[in-house]
Amino acid sequence: MHMNNRVIISCCIAAVLIAFMGCKPKSYMGDLPELTPNTDAQVVKSMNPRAIVDSEDPNLVHFIMDEVDGWVAVWTIGTKRYTRQQVDRRFEFMGDYTVMAEAYNKNGMAPGVEVTFTIDVMDETVCTNERYTALTGGCEAENGKTWMLAEETGYYGLIDIKTWLIEYATDYWWAAERGSHNGVYDDRITFVLNADKTFRHVTNGTSGIDSDPFDCPDYTESWELVTPMDSRDGRYHLVLTGDGFLPPIPSECQGQHDFTILTLNDTVLMTKIYKEGSNQAWVHKFVPAE
Repeated sequence: MHMNNRVIISCCIAAVLIAFMGCKPKSYMGDLPELTPNTDAQVVKSMNPRAIVDSEDPNLVHFIMDEVDGWVAVWTIGTKRYTRQQVDRRFEFMGDYTVMAEAYNKNGMAPGVEVTFTIDVMDETVCTNERYTALTGGCEAENGKTWMLAEETGYYGLIDIKTWLIEYATDYWWAAERGSHNGVYDDRITFVLNADKTFRHVTNGTSGIDSDPFDCPDYTESWELVTPMDSRDGRYHLVLTGDGFLPPIPSECQGQHDFTILTLNDTVLMTKIYKEGSNQAWVHKFVPAE
């Protein structure tokens, strides 16, 4: 690497290593605009939001709202928001579920309506899903599968956004060395394959953002593996709910919960996260905890 490149990269890294206050990144629900709330509670009801279980596939649900002139339908399902009249999603486990139906126009967001439905049949293929099994240990692992940051140089690194890694990162702009991020080495993240898709983060009191440790109690959220409709490379994503994050999270990505999966098998979990519009991405590398 040439000296000029080192200088440029150092400046880029310094620009994103800002101070972090509080425990966990703020919750992030999507890219909807900040709108003045609309107080008309009848708007969404007039769109007749409903969840219809497919007549042939008992694990497929169709979420539908009727079109109302001037209003955009919004469905919040699990970790994702969708701005369209109909959304189809699969639910593998039996149980009662609740999603949120909302709508907005140029004047603001209308109050939402909860839509509940029941799944009566478990999708048995969930137990043979290779991605789920690699991440969670499968249906037989009641307590899930626990991961930790790899104890090697490159467990956390900075890459060009255009770089598509297949198995292992080999062309980092910058790779963290062991000992460079206090507060994260004893973090343990656990994924459980159940109806809640439980995500547990044991921090042992502290975690990290960039190179700065911060106080953070253990917490529990949920996870999803999804393939975005607009995915250009066919990669699927690990999405965490609420306050969920993978340590250490970069300052520039605070509040984001959508991680692109680069590698997922029995021995390696490698993810990528980046801020929209940026030309750089951050890589995390995890291995199973002992």
